[in-house]
Amino acid sequence: MNIERGFRSEKVDYLSRFPNGLHGTVVDVIADAELQGCLMGMGLFVGTRFQLLRSGEAAYNIPFVLAIGETRIALGREIADMILVES
Repeated sequence: MNIERGFRSEKVDYLSRFPNGLHGTVVDVIADAELQGCLMGMGLFVGTRFQLLRSGEAAYNIPFVLAIGETRIALGREIADMILVES
């Protein structure tokens, strides 16, 4: 399911649906200020370029792993469902 954003011409989708190996950009984080602050502390905020190294598998509780420059971060599905990205 792609989501049209009124202020952008590109289609965006949730990080939890983003394909492995692709590079993308964060376009929105749908979370409260506290969680947004935690994500910012890890380097993940609107405009951040990343590569998705591994998609999470909910059945096995495997996290999503992103590369942001030389940094690697792991996120659970619940948080990945709050982050809108574009390729």
